[in-house]
Formats: sequence, structure tokens, C-alpha cells
Amino acid sequence: MEIKPLKRPPKKVIEGFRSIGTSTLGDILDSIGVETVISGLKPVKQGMVLVGPAVTVKEVSGVLGTYSIEDFKISKVIDFAEAGDILVFDNSGKEISTWGGLASTAAKVKGIGGAVIDGGCRDIDQIVESNLPVFAKYFTPKSAKTRSKILELNGTIQCSGIRVEGGDIIVADWTGIIVIPKERAEYVLEKAAEAEKVEAHFMEELRRGKTFGEMQKITGRL
Repeated sequence: MEIKPLKRPPKKVIEGFRSIGTSTLGDILDSIGVETVISGLKPVKQGMVLVGPAVTVKEVSGVLGTYSIEDFKISKVIDFAEAGDILVFDNSGKEISTWGGLASTAAKVKGIGGAVIDGGCRDIDQIVESNLPVFAKYFTPKSAKTRSKILELNGTIQCSGIRVEGGDIIVADWTGIIVIPKERAEYVLEKAAEAEKVEAHFMEELRRGKTFGEMQKITGRL
């Protein structure tokens, strides 16, 4: 397994995204022509949210017996990750579990922020009990042992068709999952914070009796 160098964004920038929803981020990224919404994945429990820098994990998978048990180095992935990191798995959307209850417990104890899996996870009750935010394409008991091989950490991957690099910021909530390219993070945070203020004002004025059309004209929001 190859481990590439990882440069995480400043903590101040990462923390800034904790108060911003994915819908607002989606609007800002649309405005600069960047497609970064990961589709087709769901949380193991409603209400789970995550924010943090991506540690990308590239896998390949086949039928039972394709690889050795030693090829599935999930312990190395957990050992590498630091508190607050988000593990982002590219298993090409295979219906094979790459993550489960034991891994979730170990990750939670270490302070890892969560996992986003273009593939499967299992032991859903145990993951929920661990309270580790996990988003996956499939919930399946099919094990990765002898089916999957972990090739690389911190390279460029595709997660449900969206490009993710090590150090990109991942934000996920009940609405969806957003990838914020690390080189655009500070700009996106600044514009998203401004947009959140406008949205809050829009909402408050609606509650006070202004019409939607009136507020569109005042704020310029469509």
C-alpha cells in the first residue's frame, strides 16, 4: 500500500465550515463552476454530520478469494488518520463492506471524524452505537476479506464520480455530501459565510410577513 504525503488545510478554515450547510456550499461551488456533490450515498443514521480533511483510500475488489487477507490493510488506514480526518473510500461502488463496527469503534476512540464510502459498510447497529458518522452506498454483510485490496492513501480518487484529493474538505449532513477542493477552501468559506447571513435575514423577514417575491428583490436571491 502506497502512502502519499498529506497536507491538511488550516484548522481555522476547517472549523469555519461546521456552521454551514451543504445546500449553501453547493450554491457557492455552482457559482464557480465546480461540481462537487457526491450522490448516491446515505448515512447510517439520520442526523449524522461530518466536517474535516479527506484521507483518501483507493481500493480494488473482486470475487471471494481474489486477494489475501493481508491485502486489506484497514488497520494501516486507521493508524495513519489523525483526529478530525474523514476517510473517503473509492471502491468503485462495489457492494462489498469495507468498514464495520470494530473499525468504527477504533476510529471513534482515536477521534477520526467519520467515513464516506463509495462501496459498502456493515455492522450498522454497532456503527450507530459508536456514534461515528458513516455515509455509504450500500449496507451489506459481504466482507472485504479476500475480496478487496487497499492500494493507496492520499492519492486522487473518484467517490461516486466526484474527484477527491487528500486534504480536500468534506462536509456532509442530512441533505448530502460536498467536497471542497483544498485550493478553493478559503474562498468558498468566505462566500458561504456571507450567503448564510443573507439566508438568515431572508428567513427572518419571511417570518415577519414579507413575501418570497419581496425578499428575492431585496436580497437578489433566486
